[in-house]
Amino acid sequence: MKTKVVFLWCLLLSTSLAYSQNLTYVKGIIDTLTMPGFYGRGYVNNGNKIASEFISKQLQKNNIQKFDTSYFQRFNINVNTFPGKVELKINDTDIKPGLDFIVSPDAQSMNKTYKTLVLNEKTLNSPKQIKKFNKTNLLNIALVIDTGFKDLKNPKIKKAPLVLFIRDHGLTWSVAQEQTENKHDEIFITRNAFPQEIKNVSVNIEAKQCYNYQTQNIAGYIPGIAFPDSFLVFTAHYDHLGMMGTKAYFPGANDNASGTAMVLDLASFYSMPANRSDYSVVFILFTGEEAGLLGSEYFTEHPLFPLKKIKFLLNLDMIGTGSDGIKVVNGSIFKKEFEKLKQLNEEGKYLKSINERGEAANSDHYFFYKKGVKCFFIYTLGNEYKEYHNVNDKSQGLPLTKYPELFKLITSFARSL
Repeated sequence: MKTKVVFLWCLLLSTSLAYSQNLTYVKGIIDTLTMPGFYGRGYVNNGNKIASEFISKQLQKNNIQKFDTSYFQRFNINVNTFPGKVELKINDTDIKPGLDFIVSPDAQSMNKTYKTLVLNEKTLNSPKQIKKFNKTNLLNIALVIDTGFKDLKNPKIKKAPLVLFIRDHGLTWSVAQEQTENKHDEIFITRNAFPQEIKNVSVNIEAKQCYNYQTQNIAGYIPGIAFPDSFLVFTAHYDHLGMMGTKAYFPGANDNASGTAMVLDLASFYSMPANRSDYSVVFILFTGEEAGLLGSEYFTEHPLFPLKKIKFLLNLDMIGTGSDGIKVVNGSIFKKEFEKLKQLNEEGKYLKSINERGEAANSDHYFFYKKGVKCFFIYTLGNEYKEYHNVNDKSQGLPLTKYPELFKLITSFARSL
């Protein structure tokens, strides 16, 4: 595995000098960032640090300048991790982690076998049945709640030590900063993996709360030709969900190896003399987005250059499709810039549609926006790829349907500024 990683690194580093807006280079970046040896770019086996080293070398080979002695802006976070066993057995049959079940990201360690009690939607919507249920001793019971994704009508039920939720559709995971103590632990399981008759449930989960885990943003810039003290900023987050035990990792191809690849591609583009900008161009790859926008929040509180000098910021997150165009968060806020983006798209006939959206705290643009920085968060639209926060968000299936067109639109927009 190490030999393969090194080979890909060398190939990508040499390619980045010669190309920009090049799908071979971009796909190579995404392939590398989603390899098992990057451990889902999370906080198990130093996956986050491995990814940051790879990204910094890309910036270095394109002669991107550092704000300090390093591309890294280091800081500490709290994060709950699952570095050991994550096992679930139902009726003594192993259930596949990641594919057929996930644990709540704030779960604590547990190792126990339980008897089970199943509650369906009809029971949970009956006050009489709930009252009867709440008299049950749940000390050694795993409670199974079978509702699919349907909402319940105020299910005021007593908590068991372990609750299993049956889901009709796919499972999505996330990252928690801390374990939630003194609560029931939760596991989500697909209906296909759940037997018609259930006798017992065995759980063995090793959770590790990490305090003051050192992580890092990555930042560099190209000085502007005419106005070096004014900045055009491109951002994306490079972190993802990491590992859930030793067998399940979350590749994060669309979210957000795709955005990371575009920022690196933009760095390659602007490093070429013919593409140099009048403004200084900044490239920031954030950590900790999946844990709560931690990297971008830290950056805005400890900026490496004056935020008031930013002319515009474009944040790129999940840009792997595009058959239905793009969504622009803050499009309805910064109307002048949004109309310019639409005009450029109509002139270039790049994308099917440019759709506006209001403010949203859903990616790394948000804390810049709260500081008064003009910014958009752009993500692509299209049903050709639907994997999200699961183990199937893989490089092999990511279509990058409108990547070249989006790249041209973004660089045209930047030039118009």
